[in-house]
Amino acid sequence: MQLGEPDKSGRRRPEPVEGSETLLAVDMVISAIGQSPDASFKNQDPQHRMKELELTRWNTIDNNPATLQASIPYIFTAGDAATGPSLVVDAIGGGRRAARSIDLFLKGEAVEPVKDSLQKKRIHESIFTKVDGIKQTPRAKQPELPVGERLDSFIEVDLVLPETEAHREAERCLNCCRICYNPDIVFPMAKKAG
Repeated sequence: MQLGEPDKSGRRRPEPVEGSETLLAVDMVISAIGQSPDASFKNQDPQHRMKELELTRWNTIDNNPATLQASIPYIFTAGDAATGPSLVVDAIGGGRRAARSIDLFLKGEAVEPVKDSLQKKRIHESIFTKVDGIKQTPRAKQPELPVGERLDSFIEVDLVLPETEAHREAERCLNCCRICYNPDIVFPMAKKAG
């Protein structure tokens, strides 16, 4: 692909480069492209209950974002069918939330969201600025492709951490001074001795 000429909005769209196709010998191909639902089933039978299924203005299946339950109570939706093309991690998280809701529905229990669910909200900072015995370590800086190399290319901008940095990042507490201030968890011996 290459970037075409700017359109009226100034945005350059990708265009195929003729003759640039490559054939690869592979054992398996997993298609991971964003998809949108085909909602034509709603109009096939006017007597069918699917007519009641509500869609968004983007033609995705509308749902409660916390429980993923659609307007027809026994339908749950996540991933591209609910959000339109998005990240695979969003689809995986949606699948997990939908599975929980489906389990509640099949058990005959109220389909309610998880209490205090963050729903993409930032975790509030702790009132603590430091915790004795816990060393705060700064986050590793994400290496990026230099700006000059980004222009006119589709090369990934965010690069991977070097192995040593990745190990250091894995050892770092990702919630330092947010959730580790319970003295029973952090300092179990201090309570017994105190």
